[in-house]
Amino acid sequence: MTEVAYNLENFAAKTAEQQDKELKSSSLRIIKNRRKVKVVAPVKVIFASALAIVISVIMIYSQVVLTELTSEVSFYENQLTELNTEYVRLQGELEATTSIKTLEEAAETKLGLTKIDSSQVEYVSLTGMDEISVAHTGGKYLVKEYWNNFVEFIGAYLPF
Repeated sequence: MTEVAYNLENFAAKTAEQQDKELKSSSLRIIKNRRKVKVVAPVKVIFASALAIVISVIMIYSQVVLTELTSEVSFYENQLTELNTEYVRLQGELEATTSIKTLEEAAETKLGLTKIDSSQVEYVSLTGMDEISVAHTGGKYLVKEYWNNFVEFIGAYLPF
């Protein structure tokens, strides 16, 4: 037997009887679908729908809260800006009222004070011995004095 690379009989035209015979004798069989159609339980559908609705409501509520908080933050930022502006203005006003020139003008106009002249200065000279004495009034010196008096009192009455 010689083998041919191509069997051209497979491609030849066949009659209807030959085709039926080949189909019946072939190893191909028709198998019905054995898979069961999965039926989704209505409880699962209702639960999934309720879960989706709850998530949607929560997202909408969080957006509303976020919007309210954003507007509140904006309000307080505006208020902070206004207060900072007021602070700068008051700081400038304070510097203007406490300047040397302003104080001199107030002393001259309201209090009637004038600047000192050289004729108003008097120099005092001290002759003799200059001494400085500090009075012991209170504090640790007072406690020390009481202690010394107590020791003298005890020493006078108790012979050692």
